[in-house]
Amino acid sequence: MKSRRRPTIEFRDSSAQQERGAHQRRESLVETTRASTHQGQTESAHLYGVSPVLEALRAGTRAIDRITIAEGARHNRLRELIESARKMNVPVHHAPRADLARLVGAQANHQGVVATVAAASYADADQLLDALAHRVGTNEPPLAVVLDGVEDPRNLGAILRTVECVGAHGVFVPERRAVGLTETVAKSAAGALEHVKVARVANLARLIEQLKERNIWTVGTSADAPPLYTDWDWRQPSALFLGGEGTGLHRLVRERCDTLVHIPVRGQIESLNVSVAAGVILYEALRQRQAESRSQKTEGDKAESQF
Repeated sequence: MKSRRRPTIEFRDSSAQQERGAHQRRESLVETTRASTHQGQTESAHLYGVSPVLEALRAGTRAIDRITIAEGARHNRLRELIESARKMNVPVHHAPRADLARLVGAQANHQGVVATVAAASYADADQLLDALAHRVGTNEPPLAVVLDGVEDPRNLGAILRTVECVGAHGVFVPERRAVGLTETVAKSAAGALEHVKVARVANLARLIEQLKERNIWTVGTSADAPPLYTDWDWRQPSALFLGGEGTGLHRLVRERCDTLVHIPVRGQIESLNVSVAAGVILYEALRQRQAESRSQKTEGDKAESQF
């Protein structure tokens, strides 16, 4: 493994995000106020959209009280959803679309499906750290994402979807100045929230030290960092730190990361949306890891052919 000290680096989201910031904070606040603070979990919530509800049925990680389908709904996956609900003994009711709008709001794109579920709960941060540590030195080293102040629920949902798709092993978010696991997050995640472990921590600077203690490299993002994101060896145990909309990583977080990297931008806009940046970097990590896996397989095949 490389020596522990590395060059230092934040990543700023597009200023266009700031224009929607006030509305998104109000939306996030409305959803968050429904939550009980007991163990980071609400008593119940509404999950809407065909993919999120179907993934909740498949995962079986949350109790589903009932599913409401709009009268006349014609989505091509409804048959699959209804059959899954039947197998799980989840009641399915049909109701006018106006009833679904009252449950999740008139602006929600529910696709004619709303499930009443136990709200998403947070993973225990210490347990997630230990699970990451157990992957160090294995053929599948840990890859985690840490979000510093992401307040847009759609950004968080999109990031969770990418995390799940690349097979990363968990996400950390701060307890304050960050969106919670709201219904909008679940919808934007398109079912990924049922599979990705998300833990809350009180102090990101302390989290960095805990990751380092477990031999996990901490890699921040910054528009003015010299190294490219492709320069980092993502085959190593790594935790990717991404800053929130408009502000990027906080100074103390930047200073404590092992290294900072940047994504090159050639246009007039100075940075990418944080969820897009997460996708770019995480898929580079996946590319590097898959390339190493193919190389190891090829070498193994060659060795076998010599016998």
